[in-house]
Amino acid sequence: MNSNFYYILAINLSLLTFYIGALIYALPIPDKYFKRFGPQLIKDSILSFIIILSISFIYSYLDNLALSLGGSWQYFNLWFANSLSFGISIKEIVLVFSSLFSQIPLVSQVRSLLSPINDALNAQIIFLAAIYAIYYMVKIMGNFILLIGLVLYSIPFRLSRDAGAWFISFILVFSIGLQVMPVFLVNFAQSSNSYTNNQGIDMGLTYVNARVLDENNEPIPGSLIYVYVNQNNSLNQIALYKTNDLGIVYSPDYNYDSLISLPSQVSSYIWGEEDGVAYKLFPYPLDSSDISFNGTINQVTLYAPNILYVNKYYTIVFTNGNSFKLNQIGNKILIYGNSSNYVEIRFLKGCIANLSYVNATLTRSSWSWEKLNGLSYRFVPLENENALITFQLNLCKSENLSAKYDDYAMNYLSLNNLLSPSLIENIILYYLTVPLIYFSLLVSITYGLSRLLGGRRGIIPRVI
Repeated sequence: MNSNFYYILAINLSLLTFYIGALIYALPIPDKYFKRFGPQLIKDSILSFIIILSISFIYSYLDNLALSLGGSWQYFNLWFANSLSFGISIKEIVLVFSSLFSQIPLVSQVRSLLSPINDALNAQIIFLAAIYAIYYMVKIMGNFILLIGLVLYSIPFRLSRDAGAWFISFILVFSIGLQVMPVFLVNFAQSSNSYTNNQGIDMGLTYVNARVLDENNEPIPGSLIYVYVNQNNSLNQIALYKTNDLGIVYSPDYNYDSLISLPSQVSSYIWGEEDGVAYKLFPYPLDSSDISFNGTINQVTLYAPNILYVNKYYTIVFTNGNSFKLNQIGNKILIYGNSSNYVEIRFLKGCIANLSYVNATLTRSSWSWEKLNGLSYRFVPLENENALITFQLNLCKSENLSAKYDDYAMNYLSLNNLLSPSLIENIILYYLTVPLIYFSLLVSITYGLSRLLGGRRGIIPRVI
């Protein structure tokens, strides 16, 4: 049975509750105890009907709400993968050392030091398994559990109203809570000084859909995108991304669709690079106020004002001023201008043909960038003359860059700094104590919301 069946069933049960309430209300029975069920059933049916009609919108908006709070499922998945790999890796090291020491006599004291670490790692892995079980219920089966909750909530006479309210509240609260959990854990750990990755924590984290456009509002494909932050009056690189054929910035190593991670608490200084040409991307620097929320995701458009043209075959036309204009007619490019500034064309061998120019001087050179090699033609207009440069684009073979990409979120969630003398304390605090506090808050919120929806007073729901 598909989800529509349960949705229609919940609506029918809500209508049934209304009809039963109206029937009881209209019966000529002068029994106050019996008659009081009529208005109550009518109220219950109206409330359940409102929840049924609005729950689809509410559920679809949860991811947007979590994103506005700084979380996302991608963020959670990355934190979970890092946490699990950290625990398994440390446990393997502990088991190796424990096995080695078992062959050496009179070292029981040394082996005893490894036992608490092993116990803490076992608890961490078990707890992560429990978190994944909750994640599976919320993310994978959330829609089904939500529909079951609606059905239980709509049964007449409140026979399973508490269970239905609990299921609905559980999915709504934990759908947001799991996505925001890494933000809570990292910030809590920062305040306790147990997590000392200041580069990541101090700057915060957000996910953004970013697009890069040239001076003519055309996408810039195939460029490397460097992200810097100002630390101690110098720019330090924190991420390296790439643009796809549509100019969308993405992380090639982690393939998070069209979202990239950026700092949320400090400004980002973003540069692009193509064929060895580095160029600023505006707004520069990029602040949180420059990022807009369109109701679904955070998004920003970055502009490169001195880039006239770029294609996916690594042909780029750029200038050091604003007096040159470029027009494209089919596969033919026309560039014209009249100033002391220059315009330069960089391309791979064989990617352009039929180059011609008038009223300009030409300087030829070569360039090398990310294991790509090509030619460069720089044109400077003659004094008081209008220069015109034309060439034809050829189809070339797509080339792969040798760059080593770096995702800011991976550094932000790096757990390397947990490898310290207080390893046991960090594991217990970061993976057990703080998450249990956070989950207790989520359970309390779930219980409060279920009470608000009309569930019974018992914390543990029961179906009658």
